[in-house]
Amino acid sequence: MAIVTCGGLCPGLNVVIREIVMSLAFNYEVKEIYGIKWGYKGFYTDTDKNWVRLNPKDVADIHKMGGTILGSSRGGFDGDKILAELTRRGINQVYIVGGDGTHRGINALSLLAAERGLGITFAGIPKTIDNDIPLIDYSFGFATSCEVAAQMIDSAYVEATCVINGVGLIKLMGRHSGYIAMNASLIHAGVDFCLVPENPFELDGPNGLYEQVYQRIKEQGHCVIVVAEGAEEGLINEKEKFTKVVNKDGSGNIKLDDVGEALKERLISNLKEKYSLGINLKYIDPTYAIRSIRANASDTVMCAKLA
Repeated sequence: MAIVTCGGLCPGLNVVIREIVMSLAFNYEVKEIYGIKWGYKGFYTDTDKNWVRLNPKDVADIHKMGGTILGSSRGGFDGDKILAELTRRGINQVYIVGGDGTHRGINALSLLAAERGLGITFAGIPKTIDNDIPLIDYSFGFATSCEVAAQMIDSAYVEATCVINGVGLIKLMGRHSGYIAMNASLIHAGVDFCLVPENPFELDGPNGLYEQVYQRIKEQGHCVIVVAEGAEEGLINEKEKFTKVVNKDGSGNIKLDDVGEALKERLISNLKEKYSLGINLKYIDPTYAIRSIRANASDTVMCAKLA
């Protein structure tokens, strides 16, 4: 058996590794379990170091740590080389933890193995901190991310309320979905505006964000805004878009400009030019602080049940 983690970090990865190893060892008496280091490329590069034997003692306490003990990476997929190494070592089950790009690779491996008549089963374990998988209620790491994101919003709230005309702006994960931004805002309950890809909004005009932020500051002296990283998908007027696609990552996912930084500049300039209002804006991007922490209680239990 082999286990590998691919793509970006997410709370709960070590819990997934631990519980799969425990389940294989104690429920199915599997004697030979390998952890593959550094994602897909670890299958076929520097194999003496990147194929690591795992047993219950090795993983007993890893659920207390964030990240993944196996390391991770994007890209590096080579179906022929991966299957060659799996065949050479006699591996018949592979557990692959990852997101969209990773699962495209899993599908390709399954088809390639079937074409060659290889008796290898590939199990894809969805890893998406954004909770953007249809037909399920929650993906692992989501509850943890919402909990920590709400704490980060509290920092933005404090910054906004402790200065004159304060604006706290916080960007949260969500390339095509705003579940973290929405749930964290609901948890905190002190957010004035939450911008997500699914909810149409505009920047200019009487109902636009600039006007609404101005009115909120005049009413209460401060404003707190949460924006999902892909929120611009919700813009009603395409001409108002202010970021661009800058590249693609190793998994083929689109990389966007930092919507938080761009919105920060727009807010400062528009409120000054249109309303003669100078604001004290504090921008917080806690993305990597959230991704790298250990899973909370509910995510830990979920991973155990899934395994």
